[in-house]
Amino acid sequence: MNYENKTYQQAVEKLCESQGITYTISQKTKKEILRKYKFPAEVECTGREKSEKYLSRRGISKSTLDYAGIKEDTQENIVFEYRDIDNTLLCVKYRPAGAIKKSQTKMWFQKGVDNCPSLFMMHKIDITKPLVICEGELDCLSVIESGEANVVSVPFGSQGSDWLEFNYDFLEQFEKIILWVDDDAPGQKMIDECVPRLGNYRCYIVKIPKETKEQLRQAQENKIIANDCGDANNVLIASGKSAVISLINNAEGILSKRLKDLMHDVEEVDVQSLPRITTGYKELDKKIYGNFLPCFNIITGYTGAGKSTVSTQMSIISPIESGYKVMVFSGELSDGQLKSWIMKPLAGLNHMVVWKNPGQPDGYSVSHQAKQAINKYYGDKIKYYDDDEDYDTSARTLLEEMEYAYKKHGVKFFLIDNLMCVDMVGISKEESNEWALQKQFIKKLLMFTNKYGVNTTLIIHPKKPNQNKDRTPYELHGASEIGNFCHRLIWVVQLKDDKEGYTAQIELLKDRPGSKQGAKCKFFYNPATMRLYSDNEELKRKYSWEEGFSPDYPADLISRLAINQRDESDDIFGDGDEYG
Repeated sequence: MNYENKTYQQAVEKLCESQGITYTISQKTKKEILRKYKFPAEVECTGREKSEKYLSRRGISKSTLDYAGIKEDTQENIVFEYRDIDNTLLCVKYRPAGAIKKSQTKMWFQKGVDNCPSLFMMHKIDITKPLVICEGELDCLSVIESGEANVVSVPFGSQGSDWLEFNYDFLEQFEKIILWVDDDAPGQKMIDECVPRLGNYRCYIVKIPKETKEQLRQAQENKIIANDCGDANNVLIASGKSAVISLINNAEGILSKRLKDLMHDVEEVDVQSLPRITTGYKELDKKIYGNFLPCFNIITGYTGAGKSTVSTQMSIISPIESGYKVMVFSGELSDGQLKSWIMKPLAGLNHMVVWKNPGQPDGYSVSHQAKQAINKYYGDKIKYYDDDEDYDTSARTLLEEMEYAYKKHGVKFFLIDNLMCVDMVGISKEESNEWALQKQFIKKLLMFTNKYGVNTTLIIHPKKPNQNKDRTPYELHGASEIGNFCHRLIWVVQLKDDKEGYTAQIELLKDRPGSKQGAKCKFFYNPATMRLYSDNEELKRKYSWEEGFSPDYPADLISRLAINQRDESDDIFGDGDEYG
């Protein structure tokens, strides 16, 4: 069966016809566009001498010109015919058969007729093979000259992308598309525009290696080519046909930024090998291994239950004691109040001064000497998000400052207290619903935590108490799904009338790293030091800042220290271990 001089579609139709198979290709979009189309006239070609002579200097032979149907008009211009897959002539394009002068028009379409963003040489394409797309007709001819016939060129160079829509059905049929564009800014822009629409999974980009670049440079110096641009025609002239085919065969695929081969590209992470520090609570560490990196924690609990106390211990005191830096956002406390919340548990009973207020609760403050020692010892370990000047509590700005703190200062622990104090404006251009914006923010916190291997804690208030419901991740105030976006969800519960006298309980509702959901630990609370503790050792714990610290307290101050106080309702302060 003879298929010579047939278009690809004509050859397939003829083959199907011989086998009794009906063959059709849908071109609904094109048919609609071309319904009132003013088609160009065929160009009569009586000779092609000047074009052949010029193009031979560009490395393109007569046989390639014959295959591509290249003609020459009466003014000795090269004629490129753009034909559809059924061989219908859609456009006729011209260029001078010689070097282009600065004042000379480089290319133009036939006058007085319509033109459309078709693809040059698409009528010769085999859709079962990879398709090469070039930026210009001479590049297309150069690829054919080199031995690869499944190539087209776009109609307007790197300018415009209408050809993607016009030829959508045709382009959708290819499993692999190789783009060869000029290695300049317009070429890169063309790639940026085209690849997402063509599909990065099937797109490959021709890259010019160093040795070829050097050959191009030398060819330019020798005035063999006008410039060292790495287009197909320049490579053909400077490096030969084999180089053209090699570049096509070695075109690089578009690497996904998000997809990896799990077995090849990812190192297994065993929970036992994850970096971790203590939570600050011995009993809790026994059950959940400690505070992991990375880990995104959500802490919740009703007002007065102790969630801020727990988060201060887990996300500020324990990290700085372990040598890490932390960043704190506190939407409810001023900077001075926040510092007091940190100072008191750090100081402990040994350095807490008790103030007796007749008829009112006792007051407590850290001794002046202890404050100085704590400030000096922990230095720059705690970064505080200060929004007093601009009143900017936007989620976007907060995330930017968190990233800055990580990159600039090496901060690894982050505490956000609390979700209700974060303004969600600007977190998403697509969403406007409050709950949807919260979800976007919490997702970004999770991604931030995983990306940089840090520990992030977010405090969220629960919904109004409902005595008939168990505590679940769906009881958080806000979007019902936000509890699903954390590694750990901790609920702090205030205990009343506990038989053993405990005042608080930490419950683990979710534990992705250690699978210890359901774990519970009970604690006492000491108002002087604002510490939750499970035994006397935790209550009287001395932190590292006290090593070598020898305060010179006067006698009257020593007697007022919490460690030396007696309280009939709570005999845990002294226990025969007075300070002084």
